[in-house]
Amino acid sequence: MGFIITLLIICLLVISTYYAFLVIRKKYLDFLSNNSLALKALREVNAKYTFLYYNNYDQEHTYDNENFYNTISCEDFLIYQLQFVKEDFMHDMENEKINKQNYDAYRKEIRSIEYLGNFSSPVDKYNKKILLKLEKSIFEKSKQKPVINLTAMVSLYCSKINGEIYRQKSQIFSSEQILSLIKRINNKNGNFFNDREVWDSICRVERGKVSNKMRFSIYSRDGYRCRICGRSGAFTDLEIDHIKPIAKGGKSTYNNLQTLCKRCNMEKGDKY
Repeated sequence: MGFIITLLIICLLVISTYYAFLVIRKKYLDFLSNNSLALKALREVNAKYTFLYYNNYDQEHTYDNENFYNTISCEDFLIYQLQFVKEDFMHDMENEKINKQNYDAYRKEIRSIEYLGNFSSPVDKYNKKILLKLEKSIFEKSKQKPVINLTAMVSLYCSKINGEIYRQKSQIFSSEQILSLIKRINNKNGNFFNDREVWDSICRVERGKVSNKMRFSIYSRDGYRCRICGRSGAFTDLEIDHIKPIAKGGKSTYNNLQTLCKRCNMEKGDKY
């Protein structure tokens, strides 16, 4: 019984001490909010500057085929994706310029108001050391911390049949690097990319969309037979072919894939 009473007393002391701490802290916070010249100036500066948001260009993909994982680089994958978001990215690059200009001006004003320890009312009733420490903490937390640099991080993973990730690679691209890639992508003659490396990157990623699961689904659909000569064989002799070749705009979709034997696939080539 005595132990329980002692425990209750200790709990009450802890609660009352914590409550007293919260009351004192609120008193300090209220004083700083109303009397800190630095915090008042910071609120005014924060109200002057609005920073623009960017789209998220980070990319990630998991391959269940190690050959595709080894062949496709992070840059390949980004080049492929940029085909579809390059206009959005160019718009965000303009926003990045605006943000950088605004942030330079913002930081300049912030440096001019970091006169901590100046108050509009006397601080006799407060512990000045605690007051200054709390003011500095609030000042730092209240600064705007916008995302200024436009980047894209590409992360590629390789998984086992059970989905367990056992290899990964990643790369961060700056806006300047991405802009350089977009210029290469835009170098086209009709639908054909003049930059062979860009074209090869896009083809590698498109082929890489044929996962092992999709591959065996196509084999099963076609009865494990070549759809040209009708020959059946072991998996080592059967291949997945793009009916409309990637070089002519074909995609790695279920209806554009077929089972061919190695010989027929070689003879077909890029015919459509």
